[in-house]
Amino acid sequence: MKRVVTGRLKEFDVALENRPGSLADLCDMMAQGAVNIKAIATNGGHSARLVTSDETTTRELLTKARLPWSEAEVLQIRLTDRPGELAKISRILAKEKINVDSVYLLGATGEWTDLVLKVSDTANAMKVLNR
Repeated sequence: MKRVVTGRLKEFDVALENRPGSLADLCDMMAQGAVNIKAIATNGGHSARLVTSDETTTRELLTKARLPWSEAEVLQIRLTDRPGELAKISRILAKEKINVDSVYLLGATGEWTDLVLKVSDTANAMKVLNR
């Protein structure tokens, strides 16, 4: 299994109103601030988790818009693009008592898949996954 933790990123968890257009408003705001959304995951219309190209501007935009938000450190993981790789990663972390809080796609090439992984213990997960 080829895998590597390629970096640490900031994830912004933004509370959204559960109404048509709230996600569009958030995305428009990022675009107007010249911030590229590198990864996004939503949770039933109540929140969006974002990884962006500019953490500082993202903080400024969210604060100015008075949206409830928090940020957390997440890992960028590169896996070989084939069945079972995420299962292996999840099992390795579980054996070390590291909980996977969220996972979503950052990008894929056909050879590699890059994922965002939010875990209960970032430092330990980096050590375990880079063995």
